[in-house]
Amino acid sequence: MAQVIIGMDSHKRSATIEIINAREKALGQGRFGTDRDGYQAMLAAGRKHKDRL
Repeated sequence: MAQVIIGMDSHKRSATIEIINAREKALGQGRFGTDRDGYQAMLAAGRKHKDRL
């Protein structure tokens, strides 16, 4: 699996992530709540990509 970069934009009520590869192609994205469930969902989305930076 190729390396990916996960960027995050946090706000008071949500956090948005985007996962891109070395060619700047978006491989995934999502908006998550800032509560415990949202945080766990965001971690799960990022952990799908083992070779992350």
